[in-house]
Amino acid sequence: MTVTFCRKCVMPSSRPGIVMDREGVCMACRWHEKKQSIDWDSRARQFQDIADWAKSVSRSSFDCILGVSGGKDSLWQAHQLRDRFGLNPLLVQYVSSDATELGRHNAENMVKCGFTLISIQPNPLVAQKLARKSFIEYGNIAKFSELALFSAPFRTAIEQDIPLVLFGENPALEAGDVNQDNPGWDASGVRFSHTLSGAATDIWLGDGVTSRDLIQYTFPSVAELESWGGRGVFMGYFLDWSGWNNAVFSIQHGLETHGDVPDNIGLHYRHHSLDSDFGAMVNFMLKYVKFGFGETTEHASYDIRAGRMTRKEAAALVKRLDGRCHPRYIHGFCEWIGINTNQFWEIADSFRGKMWRKDNKGEWYLEEPVWHHYQDLDEVDTDELIRRVDTIRRVEEIKQRREG
Repeated sequence: MTVTFCRKCVMPSSRPGIVMDREGVCMACRWHEKKQSIDWDSRARQFQDIADWAKSVSRSSFDCILGVSGGKDSLWQAHQLRDRFGLNPLLVQYVSSDATELGRHNAENMVKCGFTLISIQPNPLVAQKLARKSFIEYGNIAKFSELALFSAPFRTAIEQDIPLVLFGENPALEAGDVNQDNPGWDASGVRFSHTLSGAATDIWLGDGVTSRDLIQYTFPSVAELESWGGRGVFMGYFLDWSGWNNAVFSIQHGLETHGDVPDNIGLHYRHHSLDSDFGAMVNFMLKYVKFGFGETTEHASYDIRAGRMTRKEAAALVKRLDGRCHPRYIHGFCEWIGINTNQFWEIADSFRGKMWRKDNKGEWYLEEPVWHHYQDLDEVDTDELIRRVDTIRRVEEIKQRREG
């Protein structure tokens, strides 16, 4: 399989849904370029109109629902809604069955910041069965949980007669998976994203799982949504979005970050995916197995677009970190779904992409990695690079400057 890479960032052509133009630049990079000319004040006024509409028609004490995980973006979004746009948001959180103490702390921190939070955790015994099936049949242990993550805010909005459901950035738009002429604010069709694939629940039936067990994973019907008459909106379309800046803000407002080192989690940021004990790290690694790129590629591409690192630096970081996952995370996942590590790798390898080859020792390697485009990557000090872009370090610098 021939893999090409975006000429501006390090995203490979093996990414599902990716589109590159004639100049070899991915649509995510083109979207970032386009954002530089957007009148964000005008966009904010458009969002204010939506907020004012929600306040005028809401029959609840809450004006809107914000779907949250409890991470960096959630806290920033909640503050924006309340302090900038005058909304009274109800935060709705899907809690995964491998939730961490760190995730629970950060959820409680949102409450301490003055917000009301509803946490929904579906039956963990059902989740265990769904996770096993999700991994074995799709090579993606989060496929089932994404259903609950996105359906819970809509279901709660209908139940409590709240007219507006909000999410953060539009992942398809930011990743360049959609035509940028389409309305990037509309979250009503989120069920048709790559991961949710229409949000059908019948594929999860069996092995003792019935339709009654899947209520929390089921999107409202078309009839329910029409009767509700509300809106689903991606805030990132209207606000100048930066996950890195959101992390800096949230750390300043009580967010606690991951304590593990980058080489164990396959990512150079400690502010990402804080609510999952092993699921997130294992899924990052599985993405690497399936598509030849992992979470470092994803975030290093954002870093390139934002000017935090060069493409050469990103390639060196990808070489060091992409696909890394400490065995304890894999062991934890295997123990949870009732398989051993040999079975895990047998299943994982069944999804391995065609960009992989085996050497004469039987070890897998990428045939055409992005770092082969550079001959002198040893010049890049990746330890210093990680320190340079660290959001925690940035918060400390801001604090020292204020105290000084």
